Amino acid sequence: MLSRTRFTEIVAKNVKKYRTRKGISQEELAARAGFYRSYINLLETARRSPSAYTLHRVANALRVKISELYPTVKELL
Repeated sequence: MLSRTRFTEIVAKNVKKYRTRKGISQEELAARAGFYRSYINLLETARRSPSAYTLHRVANALRVKISELYPTVKELL
């Protein structure tokens, strides 16, 4: 079973991956999603486990499917 900690680490990595691929700062992502920059930093460093609604807002701000932020089978192995 996937632990909450591992889930949070994978989501954190994916949020950062898509944010950097799109060339936007944490501050810009925060503004688009309606969060503080410090909260985005906590998400990207896996110090906060996001709710489904938070991931929905982040995915919309990044213009990716929410499923792209969730762990894939490859990441679980």
